[in-house]
Amino acid sequence: MAEGEITLEQTPTWAVATVCFFLIFISIFIEYLLHLLAKYFNKKRRTYLIQALSKIKTELMLLGFVSLLMTVLEKPVAKICIPKSAGETFLPCGSVDSSDWDEEETKCSEQGKASLLSTEGMTQLRYLIFVLASFHSVLSILTFGLGMAKMRRWESWEAETRTLDYQFSTGKIQY
Repeated sequence: MAEGEITLEQTPTWAVATVCFFLIFISIFIEYLLHLLAKYFNKKRRTYLIQALSKIKTELMLLGFVSLLMTVLEKPVAKICIPKSAGETFLPCGSVDSSDWDEEETKCSEQGKASLLSTEGMTQLRYLIFVLASFHSVLSILTFGLGMAKMRRWESWEAETRTLDYQFSTGKIQY
């Protein structure tokens, strides 16, 4: 841990409770908005949009489960040691700096090996997955919105095709 960082033990309980309250409040608010959206789709009889919303809810739940699983497995994964030759292949940014290793990575380096994935790497991977899932959800919602806008344009075109003027001009009605 870096110098000057305040741990959870040194944080006032009111601050922890406030952060937890806002996280729970935001979660409940988002769940309520999704519930209202589902009720709106049910009212408008949009079964495919209801199914798509259900898939988004499932993806969000899966994201939460993956994040929880990665948090729980952070230290056990860091304790897995692999040969240094395998740890130094396919590095995206060159060599590894061992000055800021955690306890688990130090244990592996004492054995002449490298950690499979450091705790910092696991945290960064969790952030990456969160960002990818967030963009996926936002793009799915954007796709639904654009699809609904396109369908509204089709509805006006279909209404226009039912008029007598349109049917007469296209030759579907003859006198």
